Amino acid sequence: MSSSRLAFAQDFERQLNSYRLRQWFRLARSHEAGLQAFLDPESLRRFLHSEEADCRKPEIWRALVRSLQLHQAEGARLFVLGLLEPVLGHLMDNFGEVELEPDDLWQEIIACALQALANPRLPERRQVLAGLVKDTYKYLCLWLRREFAKAEGEAPLLDQSYDLNFDQALDGMEGEVLLAEWCRRAGVTSRDRDLIFATRIGGIPLSQLAPARTRPYNRWLRRRDRAERRLRLWLRRKNP
Repeated sequence: MSSSRLAFAQDFERQLNSYRLRQWFRLARSHEAGLQAFLDPESLRRFLHSEEADCRKPEIWRALVRSLQLHQAEGARLFVLGLLEPVLGHLMDNFGEVELEPDDLWQEIIACALQALANPRLPERRQVLAGLVKDTYKYLCLWLRREFAKAEGEAPLLDQSYDLNFDQALDGMEGEVLLAEWCRRAGVTSRDRDLIFATRIGGIPLSQLAPARTRPYNRWLRRRDRAERRLRLWLRRKNP
């Protein structure tokens, strides 16, 4: 867990029983029937973080978002974000292959979630939680594109044609340097870059890494395919 994510979790725990949050929660319960079964923020946290399927959960998220938008009390945003933490953590894990500082990524996920929570149409959606995650993901992707664009602006583009055929475009030491540069700009990790070079350029079959048609072999194959899709997408944008 990154240091900023850990600090966020600690802040959330500390303010669960704060006076201002309890005041906000009492007001929210008075306006939202779906929240009246929960006496305090802690009991609602236990319920929403449980793995038990419950038909009340979708409407509780709707009530929380509606209450947050109506009454922006101190601690209320942190409370709702803390309830979202498992979902946001899963979203962060999905971006684990992106070469960014974990602290920066977590802080941006929080910022994107706040942006999504501010959408006045969010409570009207059929599935509020799913819409919230979708919007957070959308804003995060926009931020990542900007970060990649800034990284590309740090140095001039190589005077090479962006051939989509890895085997022909990359060869020898110069090819390794070129592949490293392309992968850096495309957001492909150094481990995945080495895997592409070893198996596509170096001629090492995946079966030397793991027996064919086994689970480890399939994991290597999926990993390489995912990295190559990312690289090809970036190359196509550079060489339409």
